[in-house]
Amino acid sequence: MLSVMNLSILGGDFLHFWDWHPYHESRFGNIAELLKVRRFEIRGRMNTRDLYPRTPCSVYVVLKIADNYSGFGDVAIEAVVGVVGQEPSRRSICFDEFLSKDRGRTRIQDVWMEIELGEFFNEGGLIDGDEIKMSALESHEQLHWKCGLIIQGIEIRPTKIR
Repeated sequence: MLSVMNLSILGGDFLHFWDWHPYHESRFGNIAELLKVRRFEIRGRMNTRDLYPRTPCSVYVVLKIADNYSGFGDVAIEAVVGVVGQEPSRRSICFDEFLSKDRGRTRIQDVWMEIELGEFFNEGGLIDGDEIKMSALESHEQLHWKCGLIIQGIEIRPTKIR
């Protein structure tokens, strides 16, 4: 997993937008809690040599919702995943839509959830690795405030056979 501390978060340097603090349930100790933003954007990069070679991989953002979760209704989040230098996979996700559907997860504040951002094939070997980039960002800037997400990081693991 890529810790939230290794992600680039738009507005992450401003304490009135994001609160960075220890969280006892996080694998890495620290999380980023969204206090309020008008534009949601997180990005990450990782070397593929740290992953299984010649393996299809899935990428997930790991998050919780806080009591004050709001503002994401009908907000299109563009999820982009791919190896640098190659055409990435793109898809549109909606946090509210995911959280309201019965996908084996419930909208309970004490549960870590995963939302899939996309997939890629890791062709790399153990010595020379490519770099993978991933992002979740608003397709169009919304004029209302969003708040109440707790981000732990981005999980990358072999894709399950469907």
